[in-house]
Parts: sequence; C-alpha cells; structure tokens
Amino acid sequence: MMRRAIGRGRPALARALACAVVLAAEACGGTGPRPVVLGEDSCSHCRMEVSDARFATEAVTRTGRVNVFDSIDCLANYVRGAEPGSLATVWVTDFDRPGTFVDAARAGFLVGSSVQGPMGSTLAFASPTAARAAQARFGGTPKDWGALLDATTEHASGAH
Repeated sequence: MMRRAIGRGRPALARALACAVVLAAEACGGTGPRPVVLGEDSCSHCRMEVSDARFATEAVTRTGRVNVFDSIDCLANYVRGAEPGSLATVWVTDFDRPGTFVDAARAGFLVGSSVQGPMGSTLAFASPTAARAAQARFGGTPKDWGALLDATTEHASGAH
C-alpha cells in the first residue's frame, strides 16, 4: 500500500521540481529591464554615468546580463556590434514617461530632434504613432528600430 502512495506522488513531485527549476531560471536569467540607478549606473558603451532617465536604455543578453546605456545612440552602437543571437531583449525609455521601458522593436523614434541628450539627439517613444505626434514638438525624423539602426552610426556618438 505504501509503495503505491509513494509511486503516485512521484509525478507530482517531479512536476513541482520542474516548476521550481523553471522559476529559478527565469529569476536568474530574465529578459526584462531593471530599474536604472541614476548617478550610479554607467553606460556599457561609452562609460559615462547615466544621469538622465529620459535617455536610459538597456540590452539584456541571452544569459540574463543587463547592459545599461546613457543614450539610444550608445545602445544602437552596442547592438550593431553584438554577436548575432546574443541579445534577448532591447529596451528604451519612453521620453514622455521617464522610467517606463518599451521594447525597442515596438517603440517609435525621432532621429535628429531638437533635444540634446547625453550622446545625441535621438528620442524614443512608446510607439511609432507617439513618435510622429511628438515630431511637431521636437522636430527630427520618425523611424522604427530597424531604420534607426541603419541611420545612426558611431560618428553620431563620436564624442565618447
């Protein structure tokens, strides 16, 4: 009788252990952004201190390492130089809501805006529609993430 009870409990125990392993892996190697600590975090590309929440960005590697950047231009240069497949997610801050991260692939951008950031004049917004709406306020050329990667160059942030 005891054997049957133990035997029946093993699949449940195995499922519980599998769930625990999955949860632990997600906690250690998550792909979401983490809060940026202004004045303490430094840019993974140019090494400047991150001091303006409106421009903070992050790239999370497949291993869960979070790389913080002080500008979209630094982030774009980093992404361009990253090994293919090494990045899990890329995050930008919605200029209209500092501290709010948006997946770069879903964001809208203004390249060459009238706002000077730490390393350039590229702004990110929650969506391409929001970027086009902000164009009247800040100028610049609306772009999506792919076009932004093609448009920005190391020269754009050559002040490192």
